[in-house]
Amino acid sequence: VDTTHVPAVGYMQIVSNRDAATLYPIIQAHIYPGTVIWSDKWAAYNGLATTITAVAGHQTVNHSLHFKDPATGVHTNTIESYWNRVKAKLKTMKGVRRESIPCYLDEFMWRERYGRTSSDAFHNMLDQITNKHPLP
Repeated sequence: VDTTHVPAVGYMQIVSNRDAATLYPIIQAHIYPGTVIWSDKWAAYNGLATTITAVAGHQTVNHSLHFKDPATGVHTNTIESYWNRVKAKLKTMKGVRRESIPCYLDEFMWRERYGRTSSDAFHNMLDQITNKHPLP
């Protein structure tokens, strides 16, 4: 989750496994060079800072002890909030088909970045179409 935006924006995708071999290429593809990652102590995250070249640092919080590390301030509240916004959106839809979830995640991420209001969504969509297909 990129916390330079308010509210923070992130990237999500459905994965078949939550192991390092699956997660590291996805993380590498979606972070900026010099990123410091905050995570919990999930075993798959061990070695993030030494394996992924764009990661400048990796700090963790032990959720069996704290939700926010009192010494470092590290927490996962931002990603938890992002995920809760996704779940709230899906709940308003009264459920979705499993095979449609990736599309709904893509739409959610796009709206978080470009379409917080209907007007913003419309104007940003036109801008993106215009930039992709400029008139001669």
